Amino acid sequence: MSRAKGINSKLALAYENTYGQTPVSPVGYNIPFNKSKMDVKQNLIDSSTIRGRRDKEQPATGNIDVSGSIVVPIDQVGFGFWLRAMFGNLTTTGSGDPYTHVFKVGGSQPSLVLEQQYPDVPAYETFNGCKVNKFSFTYGGDNELTANLDLIGAKRTVGATPLVASLTDIPLLKFSNFQGSIEEGGSQLAIVTEASLNADFGLDGNTYTIGGGGYRTGLPEGVLQVSGSIKAFFEDAALLNKAIDNTESSLKFKFTSGMHSLQFFLEEVIFQQSSPGIENEKGITINLPFKAFYDNGVNDSAIVTTLVNSQASYA
Repeated sequence: MSRAKGINSKLALAYENTYGQTPVSPVGYNIPFNKSKMDVKQNLIDSSTIRGRRDKEQPATGNIDVSGSIVVPIDQVGFGFWLRAMFGNLTTTGSGDPYTHVFKVGGSQPSLVLEQQYPDVPAYETFNGCKVNKFSFTYGGDNELTANLDLIGAKRTVGATPLVASLTDIPLLKFSNFQGSIEEGGSQLAIVTEASLNADFGLDGNTYTIGGGGYRTGLPEGVLQVSGSIKAFFEDAALLNKAIDNTESSLKFKFTSGMHSLQFFLEEVIFQQSSPGIENEKGITINLPFKAFYDNGVNDSAIVTTLVNSQASYA
């Protein structure tokens, strides 16, 4: 008997044309990942029926919850497929390497087919109707640069054959922490030790209907909330005063590798008040949470993500 091994497993990704339905001829990508924990839960509901004996009646089954988390490397090519899943339509320019892909907040997000593949068994666990609900990453220090994705979906099926006979491989060219930089108010900060970025896409997962088979019938988008924090050496009170005065600023997180780069630009940001405090005899740092928003920024988006790489299209 063959046992499933993580080293041989794959995560396949394809975009749906209709929510919850696998396309007739899907284009499947062998997406790079560190962990994939898509799961399905269905409650067993105890019966209260009395029949004159002590044995419990067969339980009923509840609605089906497809959800999970995926950890992916922040890389030059594969990460663009997740950006499209988060922001939807994008603008691509360039006639050759490098191409520039710009992602902004749109009115909708595409749904995905995700397949956790266990070829040693063989078994192929397919999740339909998946959308990214939350996204986050932290950089700084010596750790591998990864992003966390929380997803919600519609249904799960298990089969003996894969979604696509031959997946399209994606070159793995990772960005690293040391390639990162951060700008505040248009000027580079050299005192930041750690920065984080979070996006909550506000999906409505409570869309179960009568006759829907216990599956989510859609995942309507809600208000996108963008937040995070920066941790910096406490060298002066400039950032602290901006938090105290509610002074609007901007933040730019960027990773650069030669001609290729990944940039998150938050044009309108407010810092939350905080105190550096004194924890020990060593250097003092201050942690400043922030929230991004859209009011009148020229980019018409609370967050603008720009990916410059060798990939011609994410269509």
